[in-house]
Amino acid sequence: MQYQTFLSKRYLKRRWAPWAAALAVALGVFSLISVLAVMEGFKLEMKERIRGSLSHVVVKGSAMRMLVGEDPLLEAARETAGVEAASPFIETLAIYRSTVLDYCILRGIDPSSEPKVSDFGLYLLSDEEIDRLQADRFLMLPDDRPPPDPQRVSEMFSLERRRQMLRWRLRGDPSVGFDEQAPPQGLVVGIEALRSGRLALGDVVQLSSYSPVSYEPRIGQFIVVGAFQSGVYEQDQRWAYSDIRALQQILDLWDDEAQDMRITGISLRLSDYSQANQIREQVQQEIGRRMELDPTDGDAIPWRSMEIKTWEEQRENLLQAVEIEKRIIAAMMLLIVAFAAAMIFLILMLLVIEKNRDLGVLRALGATRSGVVILVLKQGMFLCITGAVFGLLGGWLLIENINQIHELLYLATGVRLFPPDIYYLEKIPAHLRWQDMVLVCAPTLIFGFLGSLLPALWAGRRDPIKALHHE
Repeated sequence: MQYQTFLSKRYLKRRWAPWAAALAVALGVFSLISVLAVMEGFKLEMKERIRGSLSHVVVKGSAMRMLVGEDPLLEAARETAGVEAASPFIETLAIYRSTVLDYCILRGIDPSSEPKVSDFGLYLLSDEEIDRLQADRFLMLPDDRPPPDPQRVSEMFSLERRRQMLRWRLRGDPSVGFDEQAPPQGLVVGIEALRSGRLALGDVVQLSSYSPVSYEPRIGQFIVVGAFQSGVYEQDQRWAYSDIRALQQILDLWDDEAQDMRITGISLRLSDYSQANQIREQVQQEIGRRMELDPTDGDAIPWRSMEIKTWEEQRENLLQAVEIEKRIIAAMMLLIVAFAAAMIFLILMLLVIEKNRDLGVLRALGATRSGVVILVLKQGMFLCITGAVFGLLGGWLLIENINQIHELLYLATGVRLFPPDIYYLEKIPAHLRWQDMVLVCAPTLIFGFLGSLLPALWAGRRDPIKALHHE
C-alpha cells in the first residue's frame, strides 16, 4: 500500500500545524528525560555520600542495654566469610557548650580501625583544607584528592595533636585553666559547624549526655582538633567524632554483670556488598551461637538484644523519599506528553474532517477501511515518533552539557538555578539510565498511538458515498 506513505508525506509537507504536535511531544520527552536524569543523578550522589559516612553493615544493640563483649563480637564478625573489616563504635546524642549551646550526634570510634570500615579517613580535612573551605562557604573538595592515609585518623586524636591545638589556643595564657600536658579529649566536627561559627579549631567544648548504665547526666571536656566534610549537610553540621575509649569513660559504660565496657555496636565493611543479606545472616548466626555458649567460655558473648542492618536500611526513609519524589515528578511531567497526544488527536480529527471528500475518493478507488485507518494512523505515529526522537536527542545533549549550560546562564543572569548553599552540590549531577528512557518512550508511544487511533477508526468508518457528496 504505497499510497499511504505517499499521501502521508504529501499532507505533512504542506501543513505546519501537524508539526506543532511533534514539537509538543519533543518538549514533553525532553523535559521528562532531563528531570529524571537529574533526579537519578541526585539520588546516586546522595547515596554515595551517605554510604561513605556509614559502614556497609552495622550490628547494633538496644539504646539502653547496648552490647558487651567487644573482643568476641569483633572476632565473630571478622571470622565470617565476606567480612573485610570490623570496628566498634558508640553513638549518643549530646549537648555541647562553647560560644553557643547546641546539640550534636556524638560518635565514639576506634581511630585505628574506623578508616577500614567507612570513608571517614577520606573525609578528614587537613588544616590547609579547613582554611580554604572556611574562606569559601560553597567550596567542595575535589573528587581527585589523594588517597587517605589511615594513620591520619589516629594522629588526629593523638595526645600530640591535642597538645598542639591546646598550645595554639592558649597562646601562652595560663589563666585558661588547662594544662598543656593533660589536654582535653579530641573532637572532630563537621565543616559546617566551623563555617557557621558555632565552633572553631582549638575550641574547648563541654559535652553533656547521659549514661545508659547509671541513668545520670555525664559531662566531659573536649577540644576541637579537626574537621571533616562528608558532603551531607546534616552530617557536616551535626555529627562529631571522638575516641571510643575516652567516650566510654566519660559516659561510664562499665557493665558490672559482664565485667566489660558497653558499646553501641560494631561496623562492618564487606568485600562484596551485593552479598550483604547473605553475610548479614551468617554474622547473626555466629553471634547468636556465641551468645548461647557458657559464660565461662572464652568465645562467649553476653546475651543482648541486637539488630543487624545495612546502610540502606539505616537510611531507608530518606532514600524512599527521594525515589517517591522522582516518581511524582515523572507522573506530573507525563501530563505534558498526554497533552501532546491530545494535540495529535485534535490535528488528525481536523485533518479527517478537512479531507473527508478525499477519503471518499480513496474508498471509491478501492481503498479498504483498514487502508484508510492505517493512512491516518501512520501520520499520527510518524509525528509521535519524530517528536520522541528529537526529544530524546535534545535531553541527551542537555544532560551531557548541563553544567556548562548552567555556568553560561549564571554568567549571563547572575542567577544560580542550583544554589550550592541549598543543594550542597558543586555541580549538577545527572545520570541517564536506559530504564528511564524506556519509562519515557513507552508512555509517549502509547499516548501517541491512542491519540492517533481514534481519528483513524473514525475515518475508516466514514461512508464513501456521503463523503463524495460532502462539500
